[in-house]
Amino acid sequence: MTAPAYTWSFHCDLWGDRVPKVVTLEATTDLLTKVGTLVFMSSGQVDNAGDAASTLIGLAAEVISTAATAADPVKVALIAPGMVIKGTADADASTLSGFNGKLGDLNSDGSFDTADTTDGCLSVYRTEDSGITVYCTITEFDMGCVNS
Repeated sequence: MTAPAYTWSFHCDLWGDRVPKVVTLEATTDLLTKVGTLVFMSSGQVDNAGDAASTLIGLAAEVISTAATAADPVKVALIAPGMVIKGTADADASTLSGFNGKLGDLNSDGSFDTADTTDGCLSVYRTEDSGITVYCTITEFDMGCVNS
């Protein structure tokens, strides 16, 4: 299994000048990451977010190119409410911009899934490049309930 093709980056903080804090957490078995891979918690361990993730914790802050063993350390940049991350959508997401109330999620390759706007964990703040570059906030966090 390979790390997701698409990565994300921290863009800004809508509520001030906070930046993501990097912490060391435990990896799941066979975890592979790139810097910027969106990750979530699975049974207390970090895993790559994809089409099955309904929550997120942050961005992988290191490359793991050899499959991890369960509980290996992995560095994660924690994303807090109000922080904006920049990524790539699989199609034009401009109709979702402006926090329009629809929550999107990810495809297995790590890109934003524009077609699935139910039970997601990302809200689109704005777009660029004909709607393909997306700026999103996380709405469902592994660190605590934001929208229950």
